[in-house]
Amino acid sequence: MKWLVGPTIAGLVGAVVIVHLVDSLSSGAAHGVAAGTARAGLFVGTWTAISTGTGMRGFSRFVQGLRQKTRSLGGWLNTRR
Repeated sequence: MKWLVGPTIAGLVGAVVIVHLVDSLSSGAAHGVAAGTARAGLFVGTWTAISTGTGMRGFSRFVQGLRQKTRSLGGWLNTRR
């Protein structure tokens, strides 16, 4: 479950920061439905990008560890025959 929670929280925090930064830079000039839709789109896009990037890095490390274990186990099995 750690592989899911970490990237999700990182994505959430990153998305909130980015949306707040963009909102601050635009000085809240745009209000209404279009601005709300743009904020929502930016939030979802940022959250997805951060979560995916972080999650894939963690998954890659997991696969590399699994490959190392498989290699060492394969060597051990070949010597046992």
